[in-house]
Amino acid sequence: RKLAAAMASSKGLKKVLLMGKSGSGKTSMRSIIFANFLAKPTMRLGPTLHVDHDNVKFLGNLVLNLWDCGGQDAFMEAFFNSERSTTFSGVHVLIYVFDVDSHEHKKDVEQ
Repeated sequence: RKLAAAMASSKGLKKVLLMGKSGSGKTSMRSIIFANFLAKPTMRLGPTLHVDHDNVKFLGNLVLNLWDCGGQDAFMEAFFNSERSTTFSGVHVLIYVFDVDSHEHKKDVEQ
């Protein structure tokens, strides 16, 4: 992962983190916006384990180093503690996704 962060900054890519609780829709959002998936097939996507990162072209010639971060508690704790410097190094944009249908979304916002 440190190598990926170093490569992103050396190529002038814009690092974007997608973060949020497990099941909030980060991978679905990534698939619809950045890979032109239709919404319905994204319901079959499984959870992200740790991090999936890809370089994606967006809006013509903009290339994003997109990190889809797993939302399970163990991964989230690692991202904010032991892996903090790697995860957040060189980040240009952080998109935190909330599932507004979740019974816990108010608690998530408060945290």
